Amino acid sequence: MDKQVDQYQAFDETVPVLIVGGSLVGLSLSLLLARQGISSMVVERHPTTAIHPRVAGLTARTMEIYRSLGLEQDIRSIAPPFSKNSKVFQAESLAGQTFNDTVEDMSAFFTDESPAEGSFIAQDILEPILRNHAKRNGVDLRYDTEMVTFEQDQDGVSAIIRNRSDGTSRRIRAGFMAAADGSKSAVRKKLGIEQHGAGTIMNNMSMVFEADIAELFTNRNAVMGFVRNETVMGALVPYPGTFIRSDLYRLDIWYDPNKESVADYPESRCIPLIRAAIGIPDIPVRVKTVLSWEMAARVSDRLRQERVFLVGDAARVQPPAGALGGNTGISEAHNLAWKLAAVLHGHAGLGLLDTYETERLPIADLTVERVTALSQQRATEDTKQITVNTLMVNMGYRYLKGAFAIEDVQDTKPINLPNEWRGLPGTRAPHVVLGQNANRMSTLDLFGTHFVLIVGPEGKEWIQAANEAAEKLNLSLSVHHIGADLTDSNGTFCSSYGIDATGVILVRPDGIVGYRSSEMADNPLRSLENALSAILFCC
Repeated sequence: MDKQVDQYQAFDETVPVLIVGGSLVGLSLSLLLARQGISSMVVERHPTTAIHPRVAGLTARTMEIYRSLGLEQDIRSIAPPFSKNSKVFQAESLAGQTFNDTVEDMSAFFTDESPAEGSFIAQDILEPILRNHAKRNGVDLRYDTEMVTFEQDQDGVSAIIRNRSDGTSRRIRAGFMAAADGSKSAVRKKLGIEQHGAGTIMNNMSMVFEADIAELFTNRNAVMGFVRNETVMGALVPYPGTFIRSDLYRLDIWYDPNKESVADYPESRCIPLIRAAIGIPDIPVRVKTVLSWEMAARVSDRLRQERVFLVGDAARVQPPAGALGGNTGISEAHNLAWKLAAVLHGHAGLGLLDTYETERLPIADLTVERVTALSQQRATEDTKQITVNTLMVNMGYRYLKGAFAIEDVQDTKPINLPNEWRGLPGTRAPHVVLGQNANRMSTLDLFGTHFVLIVGPEGKEWIQAANEAAEKLNLSLSVHHIGADLTDSNGTFCSSYGIDATGVILVRPDGIVGYRSSEMADNPLRSLENALSAILFCC
């Protein structure tokens, strides 16, 4: 442990990107890199994928990302039903008197502003899908393997990893490293990166159990509930079953970590608490596992230190309200992957990597702040206090500066309803239904691998300029022309993107608008060259 990596003169293996942590965000990052043609090694200390359901809920934005990776159908085929009219209840117990029924804000999961709907799949069911796709895409997965230590220099990261079963070590050299190793990130601690925020909100003891209570949740049409009676006060969360497993549920109660631990919650103590939360004294219950977890609000002061990047819970942790934690981590991976790929392929300068923190750190602060507020509002009995719109938080945020051409606009608000941005650079490209080869598709289906230029119906001069700019910059650029290879039968594309018939829109591989010209430029080639060079920090 005390030996420094740089004492080694040779390495057993080299890889463009080393990912520490092979859970939801780490696996997603590996797939996003593979989509960009970048190999990665994923090091995960646990012997397999998640055995705890953890999060249950992928937003529409996350499903858009997985759709671009070809994962949507695999997820849909196994995910349980999900209703956009789901509720969060407050009651004496699941079967008892209702104090309050709140229609949950499901806008982040079901919205006309996306071609995809959210999913209620739990993490332990989702991760094997991600793992299988990662294997098929050549990702080097190392389970039961831990990071021992690492050092970095101006050219890369040198690391020692160790197989936890047989104790063998390997010396790894990577161009870059991503830390997806959770809220207690050892990588973040080694880098000396502090965190800011409200800190610990509460500590929870989480009891995962099996019981025949699906009908009770169905009758309430609930995604979760808060129960309060003389025996127990806590949260009940369902993990609807699939053909892989029986129904699972979770009861979370507050505990004091200075006085208790998991060892103080044997089955004999848990079962009466679970039965009281259900409201049926003699119902059969099987406790699967008991885990403790901390509800906290913390954001890392930095998301990058030289060649190491923080993603997921290593970057920020937040309350589970709105189910945005894992979804936000996937958006972080989405932002980082194409930037690493552009640099590794030689298409961009190192300055592009600075924009990961520039763009994502303010969004981390915003997300944690809004989700913490939502958590506090949901704890009240006054439904009128629910003011946080999760769609805006998860899909409608705006980068105020970063890898895009900034427009001179007066509006500086950080979030909005997604389509209200109308193609403003630094925001998610709007979903518009178009036609291609007699098939209907979303504009979002054009994005994911490389830059995409969409030209207005009367802007054909942009096409030649785009081809020349791409050749000069040695850049993959897909060009589409409304009225030629794409049809806009509803006539909404230009207005949705804030351009006229001669204008153009340039979209980054992560679906964020990088440049927009509302009308024909005096010199289209120079305009595109300047925009791409500024985005990629290459000239």
